[in-house]
Amino acid sequence: MTWKEYTIFLLESIGIYNSDLMLHYYRKIKKFAYWYKKRDNIDICDIPEEADSKLENQKKVISWRRIARSIEKNDFYMKRLCFSQTKTDNEELKALIHKWDNLLTKDTVSDDKDLMNFIKEEVNEDDIETYK
Repeated sequence: MTWKEYTIFLLESIGIYNSDLMLHYYRKIKKFAYWYKKRDNIDICDIPEEADSKLENQKKVISWRRIARSIEKNDFYMKRLCFSQTKTDNEELKALIHKWDNLLTKDTVSDDKDLMNFIKEEVNEDDIETYK
C-alpha cells in the first residue's frame, strides 16, 4: 500500500465511525495541499509518497507519509502539517465532543497538550474524569 492509499484508508476508516472528524481532516489536508500548490506549484497529484526524513521532520516538504502520520497520531489541529490551534478548530472540536461523547479518550489525548488543555477548559468538571 502506498502512503497516499494509506492516507485515504485512514480517512475512510475514520469516516465509518465519525464523518464529521473525517471531513475535518479532509479540509485540513486540502488546505495544506493548496498551500503547497500556491507556494511550490506542487499539484495534489504530484505529492511524493515520501521525502527526506530530516526535511519531513523539519516540516519543510510535503509528502503523503507526513499527512498519513498526522492522521495516525490523531493530530486534531494538524500541527504536524504546520497548522496551529484556531478558534474555529476549537468550536468544531467542542461540537464534536458534545455530539460524539466517546471521541476523545485518555489514549488519544495524552500526547497533545493543547488538546488536553482545551478539554480541561471546555468539558464539564464531572466529565473531565472520563478524559484524564
